[in-house]
Amino acid sequence: MGLTATAKRGANLKSKGRAAVGIDPSRTALQVSLLFPRAGKPRNKTLPLGPAAVKRLEELLRGVPATIAMEGSHSTGQLFLLEVLKQGHDVREVHPFVSKRFREALSEDHTDRKDAEGLAVLARWKADLPPVRFAEAQATYKRISRLRQRLVRDHARYLNRVHAVLSETYGVTYKGLFKNLASKKALRFFQQYPTINDALRGDPDAPLQVGPQAWERLRRAGSWRETTYLRCLRTEVRTLAAHVLALHDRIAEVGREMAKAPRTRNLETLLSLPRLGVATAMTIVGNSGDFSRFGGNVDRYVAYAGLAPASHQSGAGEPSGRPRCRYNRYLKNAFMFMAFNRLQVDQRAREYYQRKRQEGKEHWTALRALARYLCRWVFRILTGKTPTQQGGAAPTNPHP
Repeated sequence: MGLTATAKRGANLKSKGRAAVGIDPSRTALQVSLLFPRAGKPRNKTLPLGPAAVKRLEELLRGVPATIAMEGSHSTGQLFLLEVLKQGHDVREVHPFVSKRFREALSEDHTDRKDAEGLAVLARWKADLPPVRFAEAQATYKRISRLRQRLVRDHARYLNRVHAVLSETYGVTYKGLFKNLASKKALRFFQQYPTINDALRGDPDAPLQVGPQAWERLRRAGSWRETTYLRCLRTEVRTLAAHVLALHDRIAEVGREMAKAPRTRNLETLLSLPRLGVATAMTIVGNSGDFSRFGGNVDRYVAYAGLAPASHQSGAGEPSGRPRCRYNRYLKNAFMFMAFNRLQVDQRAREYYQRKRQEGKEHWTALRALARYLCRWVFRILTGKTPTQQGGAAPTNPHP
């Protein structure tokens, strides 16, 4: 839509007697700016973020129908947003990058109040902003899947730190003590015996936990000289091991909560596919939102997932593709993980990947191409354009 047409629609919004509202959310408050139909200047108000904020907003509107524009609506104040949508208000999404550019065109000042005013003007001027549509189940999926991803990331980071410290306190011998160094058994052993000195101190339980061969290697390796630095490392191993064990329990707790979450049709459809677990399925459904907002256009969805390059052309140069800056990173990670797993179980996915490699593409480029194809496939399945085939096999005619 051209600028003139958009301006006309913005003028129609004003003439129809609708108010334009801009809301800039933060962790503790909502900065609200209201532009009433015949008002020249916005009316600004700061509302504490809480259950009463919805009622207070409706009091400020005084029964006038409104179009509400929010920046980052899917990141702050989800309970507030769910309640606003439940009350039937027209809520529109504004990407932070677009909001920033529009606000800078109006003023060089950067305050929450100016941001809210810019959103209100944008809501009045641009009537085709994408509507915010999501249900409580979708918000739950997004929240809990993101929590699990953060916990898994922290678990891996702290576990790597445990390995780094054990390479000092045990030397190379620590690697042969257990088959799985991330297991609870191994972590509890190192929590009890953080240095090779502690293991060789004479506790009869230590040889039983690692086995005779590993114990013999430890015995031959000998002990360190007791120093202040070794005592510091001993404390670090015990602290890190305890933290990793706690994270392991928290991840299991989140997994149990995921199993108890209500199952939507889209979630059940994804769970019918092979090698697609609850966490990945919830990430896809939760971060995709209402598929109708993509207008049935699979290319928009692929771009939203960050799996399609953005077009760039300047002067007489040829158009080229560049990595996108504005996309849902959780969604992209989910499809990349899904592509990696499909390589293990789907012959056609492996053939597709190999064709890309034979075209000269590097591993990650070929894997990203497979993720892009799976993203298209999932979109068509969840929008009813492609039926789920028996066994969850990928379609034979993929479009990268």
